[in-house]
Amino acid sequence: MGLLIMGKTPVQFVKALFVNPTSRGRVQLVRYGMVAIVAFVVDFGLLFVFGGIFEWNYLISTTLAFSLSVIVNYYLSTLWVFARRNRRQRHLEIAIFIAICFVALLLNNLFMWVFTSLADIHYLISKLITVMLVFIWSFGARRIMFHGDLAKNTLIKKIANVIG
Repeated sequence: MGLLIMGKTPVQFVKALFVNPTSRGRVQLVRYGMVAIVAFVVDFGLLFVFGGIFEWNYLISTTLAFSLSVIVNYYLSTLWVFARRNRRQRHLEIAIFIAICFVALLLNNLFMWVFTSLADIHYLISKLITVMLVFIWSFGARRIMFHGDLAKNTLIKKIANVIG
């Protein structure tokens, strides 16, 4: 009969966690965490290259590294984490995603500046702290974007009217 994990066989559990499209928040959080790790490796790695090897200013380096990691995060998130999502126009989804990323970039740079320039913490350590804070914002905002009842959100309606 096999070992049951939370009412599922191990194969069913693995498929539910890693393979099948889902709208379950806990599964999405686990997947988003994995995507965030990949995006973080891109972000942190590029920050090290730009700031440490090329010796660019840490805010320029962090902006460029973050922006490139967002592209990785978007594709992995839409293909795997939030594959099952509300149906709407693709250009509206991209516009909302860009708005979320813009806020995330502002938070990223603000926290990097506070920790690096004001608190005098090394920029790579600042990045480790910053990424945890921005992760919370990004997951919450993207979950609402892909699964929230956007029809009731007046801000989203206004954005849709401007775009569409």
